Amino acid sequence: MSDGNFNRQLLPNTDLSSGLRAGKAQMKMRAEQAFNEIVETFLTEETEEKKAAMKQRFMELLK
Repeated sequence: MSDGNFNRQLLPNTDLSSGLRAGKAQMKMRAEQAFNEIVETFLTEETEEKKAAMKQRFMELLK
């Protein structure tokens, strides 16, 4: 261990990485819901095709 390398099996088992992924997924879902609400509230005159294109682009930017 003096060279900075370590064996991952020696580390304790934690749920940090799975919790992080779950948190990211939850925040992505909340962002999508917020975006949908904003689009429906403020862009009432836009066509459904344009709204779908905007949502698709927004989801691409979240990745």
